Amino acid sequence: MATQLDLLPPVDPDWRIDDETREVGRRGLAKARAALAEARARADRDHHHHDHRTAA
Repeated sequence: MATQLDLLPPVDPDWRIDDETREVGRRGLAKARAALAEARARADRDHHHHDHRTAA
């Protein structure tokens, strides 16, 4: 098996994301997950509504 190439240079092990940046990221992920859940729920409702209209 071939050796995988490094895509990024090694990072200093002392490097850390600061707390504010981490929190902004967490809020962004929460918003994205909520938007995805809403889109899925809307698609399910639309699909369910469509099934009832065509079944008659």
